[in-house]
Amino acid sequence: MLQHVAKRWGDASDETQHIFGGLHCASDFSRAMRLSLAPGPHLDEMNERMGIQALHEVDALLEKAALHQPDHNGGQFRILFLQWARHAVTQASSCGVYGGQHPFLDLEVENAFWEWHAHLSAHITGLNFDIRGKGYAARQKIFDAHMRFCREIPQDASLLFRERWRVLREAGISEDDCIKQQATLPIGMLSNTVPTLYWTVWELFSRPQLLSRVRDELEKQAIVRLDDGGFALDVAALKMECTLLISMFQETQRVRHIHAAIRKVMQDTMLDDKYFLKAGNYLQMPGQAIHYDNKIWGPSAGEFDAYRFVNREKRRGGSSFLAWGAPPHLCPARQFAATEILIMVALLAMRVDLSPASRTWQNNPALDFNDPITVLNPKKDVAMEVFIRPEWAGQWTLRMSQSVTRVPLASG
Repeated sequence: MLQHVAKRWGDASDETQHIFGGLHCASDFSRAMRLSLAPGPHLDEMNERMGIQALHEVDALLEKAALHQPDHNGGQFRILFLQWARHAVTQASSCGVYGGQHPFLDLEVENAFWEWHAHLSAHITGLNFDIRGKGYAARQKIFDAHMRFCREIPQDASLLFRERWRVLREAGISEDDCIKQQATLPIGMLSNTVPTLYWTVWELFSRPQLLSRVRDELEKQAIVRLDDGGFALDVAALKMECTLLISMFQETQRVRHIHAAIRKVMQDTMLDDKYFLKAGNYLQMPGQAIHYDNKIWGPSAGEFDAYRFVNREKRRGGSSFLAWGAPPHLCPARQFAATEILIMVALLAMRVDLSPASRTWQNNPALDFNDPITVLNPKKDVAMEVFIRPEWAGQWTLRMSQSVTRVPLASG
């Protein structure tokens, strides 16, 4: 699979593709990513850069809303929310991973990534669905931006970026091909974080009673009122004490997850005295079917229950909750991504009211099935009106925490 992705998305040469198929490159690559994203000082640095930029993106949103004057029809400041989420996550995540001088500071490069992203499914098949070549042209802009970035990798680039580079170079991959493979990093960095943020905000703000309770929880547990009239979001408290927010975030993942994990059968195995799995074959584990199984989640499995994950003592086994993958192979960036989403959702919940310009929250918006991701984007972006909550206006800061304070995810 890694060979296929390296070729189809990363334009790997035949030599590079052969190296990825060797005994050590794939395992060394995976290990380097896992260790560089493990809780510790390196993840702390990523989280701090990401958190500061996430706060900046929310500040910028409110500055625009404050400057907006209602039109003669009484209209309010509006954003296309998926578009905003893509920009905010791109900027925050890139600061964390690449450092302050990341390639996506150029909005043309940012827009090119999302153009390329729209063609990922077509490219992975190897069929000529990208007839006009728009996706490949956009990808070339990402390659070119990474060529410029990698001429002299900045000192504040994350250990994740540096370790990926080290493993690829030590494996004998050419510098040009290393750069192209590094240019695929944003696919894993952004693709699922954006729709997960989008739907977490959607599920929260579309339920006024839940939103009120989450705000009360945040105010009590994670917001510090400063002497100068400003506010601070305590990220350690956000992770550990805001159980309802974390629960509804994970419930959003449960009901929105559509990915099927794939595992190779290493030896002949009999499951439940019924199902014989022959060694050498592959097993698909459909996350959506498992997440909606009444035997696992009870009679309310098909419903959104914001409180489902509140009681951590009743946490189900990791194989029941597959939003981050199937154990033992979980997304190594899950703590980074979860922290980012929780920071953004908390800041939005406390500082603004969001409402669809149509005045209606659709129950089941149409989904875009074209993207090769685990949480689908909406098929149509939604215009949101942004209302500043005056009682929470003022200067905001973050009190970051060490990454050893983990988000208590059901998957581990």
